[in-house]
Amino acid sequence: MRPHFRISLAGLAGAAMVLLGFPASGFAQATVFYVAPGGSSSNADTSCATAAYSSINAAIGAAPAGATIIVCAGTYTEDVAVTKALQLIGQNAVIDATGLNNGITITASNVTVSGFTVENAVGEGILAQATPIPGPVVNGHPFFTGHPLVHVVIKHNVVRNNDRGGPQSSYQECRPQGEVPGDCGEGIHLMGVAHSAVLVNIVEDNLGGILLSDEFGPTHDNLIAGNIVRDNAPDCGITLASHNLGFNLQTQRPQPSFAGVYHNTIRDNISIGNGTNGEGAGVGIFAPFPGTASYGNLIQHNTIAENTIAGVSLHSHAPGAWLGDNRIVDNLIGPNNLAGDPDAGDSATTGILVWSAATPIRVTIAGNTIFDDWYGIWLSKTVTAPGAYAANHFLGVSTRVHRAS
Repeated sequence: MRPHFRISLAGLAGAAMVLLGFPASGFAQATVFYVAPGGSSSNADTSCATAAYSSINAAIGAAPAGATIIVCAGTYTEDVAVTKALQLIGQNAVIDATGLNNGITITASNVTVSGFTVENAVGEGILAQATPIPGPVVNGHPFFTGHPLVHVVIKHNVVRNNDRGGPQSSYQECRPQGEVPGDCGEGIHLMGVAHSAVLVNIVEDNLGGILLSDEFGPTHDNLIAGNIVRDNAPDCGITLASHNLGFNLQTQRPQPSFAGVYHNTIRDNISIGNGTNGEGAGVGIFAPFPGTASYGNLIQHNTIAENTIAGVSLHSHAPGAWLGDNRIVDNLIGPNNLAGDPDAGDSATTGILVWSAATPIRVTIAGNTIFDDWYGIWLSKTVTAPGAYAANHFLGVSTRVHRAS
């Protein structure tokens, strides 16, 4: 299969950074720090050969905001904490986070992370997370909000073999909560992040691939583009999942300042072979309980095949679980739903599935090429998708649009 990218991968990251407000060349006149396995404080710190630091965290601690930190070839056993605005640039650098919660944790805005192989973390390979602010307690469960991180760019990394923890791990993301299975956070995770980008990464062999969620505030207006997301066996390739109160049940309207996963663009990615030891879509959009909200997202120009549930899957699990106004357009979608979707009750191969247990959903499905599936598009009776039959291309599909009874 061949992804039908509309711009070259070489130019994608730079173009996105300009759109997000970054200068194309990064921070102007930045102070540069070097990290190498043999680094020493007595060195001049003008190149990898004269690096003054042997620890990435030590260099971050010494660097002022706006600095560039060059991490030279080698393996570093750290949970790297990026706590200030800077560029963290790897040059054949490996972060081996065996036994550590994460490979790289970002808790500041205006950060770029590029050029690393990140592997073996208990939780996420790369996590960008807002600082939580206590919110309401509902049915004994405390919720949080926060001010999203902005202008975080994660690009040109290989993120693999992370999420090594299990349900008994002390790391919070490993603990099952209701419909959330406890997947340890997936390879790359944006939690309370806005106006940021995940670009041209390889994300493979984690429990899940790329996750956008809203536990600590809204996650919105992000670009996920040009990534290869493959063979993340238990879970989805790319997931947009609300776990917070982004929808007001009294007014029946979204509350975007508090929470929600919305207005994100998932474009020009390859998502194949995910969920083979569990339940995973190529791209999944989920709202698991009342008040959760993942809406207004754009899924466009992706190549999606051989995932365990439908290539693009939307699940609303309860009354007031809001998935309105998502758009699925111009994707190339091959055979998916290889093991069947137990929530929707769909056991046949399916390209796109939109299921709601109770809440009416309106979705745009247009311009997609769907091939070699039994169902091209599967819709539950609560879903409205005007023009789905006429506006898509079906090849080797037995039933173009199936409406569940």
